[in-house]
Amino acid sequence: MNGITMNQTMLRLSLVAALTALPSAVHAQERTTTAQRPAAPPPVTTLAVGPPIQRIATASAVSTESIGTVTSVRELPDGRVLVNDGQRRRLVLMDTTLKTVRVVLDSLTDVANTYGTRPGALLPYQGDSTLFVDPASYAMLVIDPQGTVTRVRSVWRVQDLPWVSNTFNGWPGIDARGRIIFRIPAQIAPAFMMMAMTSKTPYMPPQPDSAFIVAIDLTTRKLDTLGSVRIPKQEARIRSTGDNGWTMDQVINPLPRTDEWAVLSDHRIAFVRGLDYRIDYLNPDGSWTSSPKIPYDWQRLQDEDKQKFVDSVRVLQEKQAATQFVGATIRWVNMYNGKYPENFKVPEGLVLQPGFPKDWFLPPGLKFPENYVYACAPGVTPTGSPGVTMNSTMTVVSEGGRTMMMMGGPPGGAMPGGAMPGGAPGAAGAPSCLPAPVVI
Repeated sequence: MNGITMNQTMLRLSLVAALTALPSAVHAQERTTTAQRPAAPPPVTTLAVGPPIQRIATASAVSTESIGTVTSVRELPDGRVLVNDGQRRRLVLMDTTLKTVRVVLDSLTDVANTYGTRPGALLPYQGDSTLFVDPASYAMLVIDPQGTVTRVRSVWRVQDLPWVSNTFNGWPGIDARGRIIFRIPAQIAPAFMMMAMTSKTPYMPPQPDSAFIVAIDLTTRKLDTLGSVRIPKQEARIRSTGDNGWTMDQVINPLPRTDEWAVLSDHRIAFVRGLDYRIDYLNPDGSWTSSPKIPYDWQRLQDEDKQKFVDSVRVLQEKQAATQFVGATIRWVNMYNGKYPENFKVPEGLVLQPGFPKDWFLPPGLKFPENYVYACAPGVTPTGSPGVTMNSTMTVVSEGGRTMMMMGGPPGGAMPGGAMPGGAPGAAGAPSCLPAPVVI
């Protein structure tokens, strides 16, 4: 971005323990008012029995296939399974002993059954068939029980793909009418989005505290809302720094009350209510039933317990900020031939971030551990699944006609120019090397 001048802007994402807003004593009768519940279903008159609990003593089969990251699994009626390996971009059909029968979709690009360039979503469908959603090409592949692609059609709505493929929002399912069930966020009113910004400070509209469970008919492409669930509410506070910059603090309730949902094997949709520990069921005929409340005595949260929680969060934040600041300084020194400040000290017990090249020199008192995961050599592709770790602060600076992004640093502290880190190893992979740091 030659010729573009950017003022230094710092974005702080900090966890604020909002425990002072919590009552010192909570009671079941005080927490079950209608006003506190999100979009309650029609009146429930019938009690339903929940699913039985099944204990798994040991694994009946172990796969010898090398798998990167299992993002989803689809069990077929005969016991075979479709395994979606999102990291290696493969869809594999395995038998009851977990032995690979065939590769349904391959990571190669010069074959007819190519997987795609991004991890796809595996969804159950009618007639023991399966849908594979490719978020890169906006296509849906219909796969029969034999693992053969029988049809390709377009997705119903492009904006729904992130919510279908992200299992953090719950596992999509199918109801008795063949509609796909998934969760979408509540939309913010357009009036909030059109509000003007003041003092060059961006406007962040308040985020909803509820999400909707919807059903999509693939034939008519009609979207129906089935119910709502409570999600953690986040608040963003934006302040001007006085030098044409701005800061943002994100307030997160460390003890939120949330709901969950799931599509059962009999096509009922279960809404697990975190308020009073019960489950609402939406039956295939449209009626609602509910399970009995789980007996639970609400526990009093004393002031000393709140303070312990606040202190533990503060200690964690300080360790994270110190680790990110040291990592950013190491990148700045090695990538721009800089020198470590004379008073630069490494905090005791600091764990070095992975992904630095082996030939980089570290500040005094810090060295590479024996099992350290270095950056890949030029031309070498990582073999594991590195995942990007969000840092608590970010600074964008313009230096010499070049725009750089530096992540990491203590809140409010002076930070040297640097680059975006290469990331941290994901929990599901064991990479031998990580991508080297880059400059934007």
